[in-house]
Amino acid sequence: MEVHDVLSVQSPALTFSVVSINLFNFIEPPYAYYDFENIYSDKQWQKKCAWLSDFIDQTQADIIAFQEVFSPDALARLTESLGYKYFAVLDLPEVVSDYVYRSPVVAIASKYPIIDSVNVVPDKQWVNQLGLAESFSFSRKPLRATIQLPIFGPCDCYVIHLKSKRSGVSRDDISESGLQGGPDFVARQVLGRWASSLQRGSESALLCHQMLMRRQQTQQPFMLMGDFNDTMGSELLAAFNNQLRVFRSDIEDPGLAKLGETSLMAELHQSSLFDSYELFIAATKRNATLAQDEFESSALADEQPHPVRQPTHYYGNSGSVLDYILVSSEFNPTQQQNLAHIIDYQTFDRHLVRPDYERDSDSTDHAPVMMSFSVRS
Repeated sequence: MEVHDVLSVQSPALTFSVVSINLFNFIEPPYAYYDFENIYSDKQWQKKCAWLSDFIDQTQADIIAFQEVFSPDALARLTESLGYKYFAVLDLPEVVSDYVYRSPVVAIASKYPIIDSVNVVPDKQWVNQLGLAESFSFSRKPLRATIQLPIFGPCDCYVIHLKSKRSGVSRDDISESGLQGGPDFVARQVLGRWASSLQRGSESALLCHQMLMRRQQTQQPFMLMGDFNDTMGSELLAAFNNQLRVFRSDIEDPGLAKLGETSLMAELHQSSLFDSYELFIAATKRNATLAQDEFESSALADEQPHPVRQPTHYYGNSGSVLDYILVSSEFNPTQQQNLAHIIDYQTFDRHLVRPDYERDSDSTDHAPVMMSFSVRS
């Protein structure tokens, strides 16, 4: 694992790094995930913990967001041994029977004080307004932890694991499809995957609403990190991808209505989320020399404006970016009230693209992502 040396020219007190990592069934034996046969041997468990410890030790992130946690107590002990005094998890995996668990939870570890933590729940009024079942809930409860950072102040850190693309309908839900054989399987897959899409899209919209409610109450900077189980360009994640479509006829607030175009967009962006990777690429571009810009605009006009983003997950030979760290406008130097700027972004995919069996066989099927930011002086 290689970690970029981005801290050498920055004051350590004013620079922070944040990691998001899907742990891929982090469960301590003798417990099993989903099925009684899925139990790690002691050797496998030790390898999994050693891989994670090594990653954390080398990255030295200040804040780490975890997904797919079945054994939160074991994770708390591991992170504490590595210098993380603060840990939050507010949900528990579901017991299927005896030692078998399902529905893993999210967690967060920090070197700085966690002064508040809650599980985010959807607003019942909007659940009803969207035509969802009254019993609707997040497939995995999002966690909001408020972390007190030196100089920067309190920051709301959200950890999520949105519904996957796997079928959201089982035979326990609908025992008969009216079909048999191949048609039955295809129909169940089509309907089940759409059910998952509806769940994921609803989760993103309802979570966005709760984040904006919190934002209005506190005006605090915030981050959203985790496994989104979709690409940021997906319509299902429209709540997070900062693609605002503004029609003047939709604006009811008198204060907004009287603003000019530039002022209006600046005001709306105060409530927007930004992809920290894109902010880093933009900062790198801005820091290029004029000669480099001119060369790129002429010689590379037909190529992509920046290197292809590394996937964080592979299905067969196809890679996708499913893991993100999104940030509020305070991290965007082009916004009016910015407090910090992104100085580095990394995707740790060696164990996926160049795996070493002895080292990586029990690691994770996702690439952790890390962003670093520096507080404005």
